[in-house]
Amino acid sequence: MRPFAIFAPLLAAAPLPALAQDVHDAYASGVAACFEEAPSVEAARACEGAAAAACMDGAEDGQTTFGMVQCQLAERDAWDALLNREYQDAIETFAADDAAEASADFARREESLRAAQRAWIAWRDAECALMQALWGGGTMGQVDAAGCLLRLTAERTVDLRALRESQP
Repeated sequence: MRPFAIFAPLLAAAPLPALAQDVHDAYASGVAACFEEAPSVEAARACEGAAAAACMDGAEDGQTTFGMVQCQLAERDAWDALLNREYQDAIETFAADDAAEASADFARREESLRAAQRAWIAWRDAECALMQALWGGGTMGQVDAAGCLLRLTAERTVDLRALRESQP
């Protein structure tokens, strides 16, 4: 019996060390502060991509395909957490607005936002899959798709903030 066969079950059961993603996550830690402290929608939009760019410049693997993808996905994850919060805040705002509406016929903000968000998620995923498909089998398709996910998630987050803040 080969030595590997003896140790394989032990290796499979052993806890794995922290993934390299943790290195990339550190670069994205400032995204929330940038977004939350932005005094305007335009300033919030300027936060997009800064963490991924710093990660690609500073991380040891930042200039590799793997590193570029991980840097962009780390920032996308930070924006996704903000997106979920902005969405919940908008749902609460719109539900309160709907409850205060004089006519139930016009109390459709919350329902409309839910439908729009579901449609947006499907569109984002399809759009970013297209960005990857355009590269055929090339590895840059992964980089382009990750960048697409980052960009569209950040844009939607800022759009939801603007939508919520524009309510009377």
